[in-house]
Amino acid sequence: MLFLDISTWDPVNRDAILEHFKTLKVPDGIEIINQWVDLSGGRYFILYEAENSEAFGAFNLPWTDICVVDSVPVMEAGEFMQTMSKYR
Repeated sequence: MLFLDISTWDPVNRDAILEHFKTLKVPDGIEIINQWVDLSGGRYFILYEAENSEAFGAFNLPWTDICVVDSVPVMEAGEFMQTMSKYR
């Protein structure tokens, strides 16, 4: 399943965030598709696929001590329209 995470942090946690990035290890079951950093600071966006809830938790839990992670399950619009057309 695809997820778009938006992570936000307080500016006082900037150095801790940078250290997390340096040691980031992507767990098995996670495929990162792309990632972006808000140039004005304090936000990070990542699009990835998680094979299961265990991989999802292993990927996000290490960040929850220093930032808020808002995870949104997403689907490409064309795929969504095709899937939803079955229910019309």
